[in-house]
Amino acid sequence: MKTSEWKADVLLTGNWRTATSVLLSNGKLRIVVDTGMPHEAHLLLEALEQRGLGAPDIHYVINTHFHIDHVLNNTIFTNSLICASQESYDWCCSLYFDLTDEQHWEQLLLKYYPEMSGYDHVLEHMHQMRKFTLRWWDLNRLGTLSQYRWIEQHALPEGLQPFFTWGHVPGHVSVIIPDGPKPTIIAGDAFVSRANEDRVLTMIPHNREQARRDREKVLVWGGRIFPGHDVEFTNPPHSH
Repeated sequence: MKTSEWKADVLLTGNWRTATSVLLSNGKLRIVVDTGMPHEAHLLLEALEQRGLGAPDIHYVINTHFHIDHVLNNTIFTNSLICASQESYDWCCSLYFDLTDEQHWEQLLLKYYPEMSGYDHVLEHMHQMRKFTLRWWDLNRLGTLSQYRWIEQHALPEGLQPFFTWGHVPGHVSVIIPDGPKPTIIAGDAFVSRANEDRVLTMIPHNREQARRDREKVLVWGGRIFPGHDVEFTNPPHSH
């Protein structure tokens, strides 16, 4: 296999509760895109072991964004560089910090989700997400800042293309492998699932209309698509 030809392989299949984790390899480099939740750490390591790999064999981690279900096993990969958006890192860390404010968190949420009034049962949903945050959020599980290579300033490894899809959260980035007749897209939560996205245990979009456009852009690219919380599928490519 030529080193420029990237292969994508699912490590953890996303569902309504947990996020998709993907292994990218090109014969020289190995990358894990999104690392999942702490209670999934053994499953992630087992999936790597089934491929003859361990955490030290992973050269890079790419985080599509910093929602809890996508990043809390970064700490497993102590030898890896972490590629991610600083905008998403700062935004999500600020959000989760404000959710710990017992008295003012509902009001503070409006800084991050100004469109909350447009959703049904949104406070009930956000109460659930706050409980989730208080149980799981741990800044120490994101890896050390010395590991980070911010995508705003550093290119991804050769043959991989960042695709900023910021409707879900500011700084959200999907990853495109453009080689071949059909591109491969690790969409993250720019494409949560093929159907019933509202049932997935994740935050509402930061910008609803932009999130809709991001989803359509992913589909327009065509090819092999890895949603953030669903099984992969192949979409017929469109002209773009």
